Amino acid sequence: MDEPTIIFLDEVDSTNRYALEYFDHLPDCAMVCAASQTAGRGRFDRRWESPSGENIYASVIMKNLPDHKWQYAAMALSLGALDLLRNCAPEADPWLKWPNDVYCGYRKICGVLGEIKTGPGNRPSGIVGGIGININMTLENLAKINQPATSLLVESGRNFNVKNLCHELAIFIKGYYIMGFCNPHKLFKLWYSENRLIDRNITIETGNLTLNGRVSGFGEDGEMIFECSSGKQMRLHSGDVRIDKNSLINPE
Repeated sequence: MDEPTIIFLDEVDSTNRYALEYFDHLPDCAMVCAASQTAGRGRFDRRWESPSGENIYASVIMKNLPDHKWQYAAMALSLGALDLLRNCAPEADPWLKWPNDVYCGYRKICGVLGEIKTGPGNRPSGIVGGIGININMTLENLAKINQPATSLLVESGRNFNVKNLCHELAIFIKGYYIMGFCNPHKLFKLWYSENRLIDRNITIETGNLTLNGRVSGFGEDGEMIFECSSGKQMRLHSGDVRIDKNSLINPE
């Protein structure tokens, strides 16, 4: 496997915006990283806290996903992040939280945001997968986030070289990206096996609905198979899951 192309920027408004702008000029699976973002954002257009030099802020250009299976992008990114975190701090015990987050215990350490790139005739030509991982973020800065969050520093007690970790992450992601078009079922099975919400009772907000029930599993399109407390089964492609830390396999 060839080394992925990595572009390092000192500061940018958003690595996703930069990658979308230069999508046609950069090679497939190129990664854009920034030391700082001035307008970083996550799902539902939420602000992503981006203190300079502390974390990974990156976006990956994906031009060859099979049959426009955009969910493979999120799977490749989240599995790549999981490998990186386990390599750096196995004691943190990271896990995947549907649809595209990585948690340590009940605290979020990584988020993923995919944006479709359109070409002539407004037809999709690929996807830019944005990823943010809290690396050297202190407890003081983590307290500014409006949900329980953690970092590699907090989990391990060690500081890390962010630029070196960007390089490792790019390699992990490229491996899963290649798996996505060579053996997509294998990619799905790996992603499925890392989701700890299966068979757990959760509350999920999707659209204007707040639902209580149990996670039965996940489909190959990345959708959650959800059984409502009424017994009705639904397939959900997006939503905000609320978890109870006492319900996790390895709570803190």
